[in-house]
Amino acid sequence: MSRGTRFEPGPARLTAQQLVRTARQLVQRGILSTSLHGNISARVPATGQILLTAHSSLDRVTLRDLALLDLDGQLIEGFLDPATHEIVEMHTAVYRQRSDVGAIIHTHSPHATAFALAGRPIEPCYEAALRMGVTTPVPVAAYAPRGSEAAVSNILAESGKGVWAVLLANHGLLAFGRDLGHALRVVIAVEEAAQMALLAEAIGGARPIPPELIGQGQARAAAFARTGTVAPAAPPPRVEWSSSTAGTPGWPARKCGDHR
Repeated sequence: MSRGTRFEPGPARLTAQQLVRTARQLVQRGILSTSLHGNISARVPATGQILLTAHSSLDRVTLRDLALLDLDGQLIEGFLDPATHEIVEMHTAVYRQRSDVGAIIHTHSPHATAFALAGRPIEPCYEAALRMGVTTPVPVAAYAPRGSEAAVSNILAESGKGVWAVLLANHGLLAFGRDLGHALRVVIAVEEAAQMALLAEAIGGARPIPPELIGQGQARAAAFARTGTVAPAAPPPRVEWSSSTAGTPGWPARKCGDHR
């Protein structure tokens, strides 16, 4: 894949198509900053490689605007704008540390970024975020210049197993997911949680969900997930109306339209 070319059919192309759809969904949801700045990456299955958006405006991502890299951050094919090349290690370092992470999304979503600017974690007050696995306060990674070794180190320090979102102090939001769909849902849920918490400040502040109830909620969600899809029970046999059924308990004594 060189600049201006398309992917050959296979895992990389499928991942690229999913990544482009994810960028469009982020823009359509209206949860980005006015600049529409952000970047998205995803593992290409069974390759040890990732795809990363090549520039920082998520409203113009196409298949031709993706770069293929290895987990050391070396460019294999495609291109990267200087601003994106600066943050490659922010993505690859997380993939190297977290084998359970399949996708990463970075945004400047306004409400979450407000918490990042204040250096304030987002407490687990919003159930929708819990359902995405965000069951502990969204931590704040200490500030260091964008893309620097110190910045990456600070992110990794807050990105242990089970953490699906990190606030970047004075910068924005970094969300992780098992796949692109999960990462997208985490971004949405964290931004909603931040928005609701800020609204709640006007009426006394949001109240965190007690840890024991968080655990119960997670167990309940897991139990229902294990059941899989549930089909409706077979409908009861249909009984046609006849003179013999008229007057049966629970059965109408007259036909619809019979006004006698």
